[in-house]
Amino acid sequence: MAWEDRPYYRDDQPPSVRWAVPMPSPLTVGIMAACLLVFLVVNVFGARSIFFWGELTFLGHGLGSGWTQPWRWLTYAYLHGSGSHIFWNLLGLYFFLPPLERVWGPKRAFGFYTLGTIAAGFAFWVMCLFYPFPGLVGASGGIFAALGACAYLFPEISFFGIIPIRIAAALYGVFFLLSISGDKDPADAAHLAGLIFGFFAPYYGRHAFSGLSRRWEQRRREAAVKAEQYDQSEIDRILQKVHDSGMNSLSRGEKATLKRATERQRRADLARAARR
Repeated sequence: MAWEDRPYYRDDQPPSVRWAVPMPSPLTVGIMAACLLVFLVVNVFGARSIFFWGELTFLGHGLGSGWTQPWRWLTYAYLHGSGSHIFWNLLGLYFFLPPLERVWGPKRAFGFYTLGTIAAGFAFWVMCLFYPFPGLVGASGGIFAALGACAYLFPEISFFGIIPIRIAAALYGVFFLLSISGDKDPADAAHLAGLIFGFFAPYYGRHAFSGLSRRWEQRRREAAVKAEQYDQSEIDRILQKVHDSGMNSLSRGEKATLKRATERQRRADLARAARR
């Protein structure tokens, strides 16, 4: 079909505008729902003790901190201090986490998101060594990690079709640096750490995982060779026993081993015949 004949090119077709929004992935829906549920429980039912036990803090509050109560490194990302805080974080989750889930799958994407929140919390702790701050809450660290990963993996994405995502990520980085140096804000140190982690982790993680997978594959092959050598020596022993004392001298386990070896050999012969 020629370009001029296509329906959307013809003059007799009325122009149409169709608004569409991306469908959130199951992982994104789950995290957004958890954040919203905790927010409603805290603010509607007045369960402020969740903040007391869930925020990431290193001041102790008389009960412990992130180092003595390690769950805080995870729970703080599901707490939000205000309506605007959770609104913008849910919006960030909605746009930046689904692309990672589609590429990596839910388990790997969730692991990455969680590591991003931990990296952000670590930067918050470092900043608190110099400028003590009561506590950290919010999913921003993991969200900026997702933004950084999207900037690395999908550089063709642009904000509003104008600002390339890598330029936007760089502008956020500059803003956070200015906030850290000027305002001494530990929360923006967490944001910056999440962004940096998200951008570089896919690159270094890919090489690290590829190296690990090669080593695992090599160890698997070595283990398979050793197992085959052991099986062959065991089969040789059983066959020698049959030669010396007859089939009735074999135990039930030895007969089962011989049967499995015969079946493996039969399948291998069939596979070789199929390849010819």
